[in-house]
Amino acid sequence: MVDKHSALVIGGGVAGFQASLDLARVGFKVYLVERKPRIGGHVSLLSKVLPTLESGEELVKQILQGVIEHPNIRILPYSEIEKVEGFMGNFKVRVLKRARYVNEERCTNCGKCENACPIVVPKDYEMGLGVRKAVYLPSPHPLPAKYLIDTEHCLYFQDGSCHACRNACPENAIVYEQKAGEEELNVDVIIVATGFKPYDAWKKGQYKYGVYRNVITGMEYERLCSPNGPTRGEIVRIDNKEKPESVAYILCVGSREERNHGYCCRVGCLNALKHAHLLKNQYGEEVDAYICYTDMRAVGRRAEEFYRKVRESGVNLIHGEPSEVRELPDGSLTLDVYDQATSKLLSITADLVVLEAGLKPEVDLQETLGIPLGEDGFFKEAHPQLAKNETPIEGIFLAGAVQEPMNIAEATVQASAAAMKALILMRK
Repeated sequence: MVDKHSALVIGGGVAGFQASLDLARVGFKVYLVERKPRIGGHVSLLSKVLPTLESGEELVKQILQGVIEHPNIRILPYSEIEKVEGFMGNFKVRVLKRARYVNEERCTNCGKCENACPIVVPKDYEMGLGVRKAVYLPSPHPLPAKYLIDTEHCLYFQDGSCHACRNACPENAIVYEQKAGEEELNVDVIIVATGFKPYDAWKKGQYKYGVYRNVITGMEYERLCSPNGPTRGEIVRIDNKEKPESVAYILCVGSREERNHGYCCRVGCLNALKHAHLLKNQYGEEVDAYICYTDMRAVGRRAEEFYRKVRESGVNLIHGEPSEVRELPDGSLTLDVYDQATSKLLSITADLVVLEAGLKPEVDLQETLGIPLGEDGFFKEAHPQLAKNETPIEGIFLAGAVQEPMNIAEATVQASAAAMKALILMRK
């Protein structure tokens, strides 16, 4: 056991969880900072994860409970890193805790404020199918499990015209005057586990994302497949909520391109296979599935086996990049693609087009941390082969998909590696 060294872990996804637990178990005092009012990252939004096909939300729960209960871990949700100074062994970090405008101690989660709120806004990742109020309980995995006010949509914060939530709260927990708070942390090491964000699919204008309702991203499709999603797991058209007759999945949207990201996202191919598998599992031969791919990269121990299983289920794999997506009068979509395998130009009509978008690292803290970026936009490692978890700044380490595209298992392994590097450095 080490003698109460301290660490800052930035990012409340699975990589941040794993790094925090590993450090806490060897005696570090860990501050886990997450800028959102919920924790669990992208994994908690996945309907199923490969290769086990278990629920992403349930997978997060397996590690989350240990993080919450560990006495050496303090979680700072809905907080942002404002400033980092100092050096290894003596980093000084200023954290901004954002105001929730709800007194956490008084709030009993009765929901009366939410019921009284007149504003309805779309939920993130729910394609407008799922909605919430301007005062809401974040999901999944809110921390703390208390309500907060979205000031961007709340009428009180727009023009002062509404007090419905405050009037409805029996505990007087609504505090419009609440201010953000600041806290200074002193830590020995920092682990950056901020993860990734999906490529902005609207930039691929030929696919008409954001123009046609039935063109969605792979992350949005995950919510359709989820039992806790807006359709309770039923895969439907977005415009009329009806069962689709056909679905087309387009790979490498924003990946492996000179104009966007030259690297492979490493998860898009398997995600498309999984998405087609879930469609066939739900509807069988009643629905046609098409996967348009540049190259099919089934990476992993059981990935090739899964790829063959999906092919045998009747999914049509087309080796080619589609042209412009066009909308038909009934809201369905049509696209042309030259199949290199058969040397034929195919025309596909689909009720849903799913864009399997690439990944880009979440590096918004680059200037705050002072870590240089590589040519590909990821944080620069101390050495690309021998020191991948280390940065040019001694005492700051990288964990998970902020390093490079990787799957869940790889992210947790890299998080453990970063924790081990931090432990070794402190023992020196």
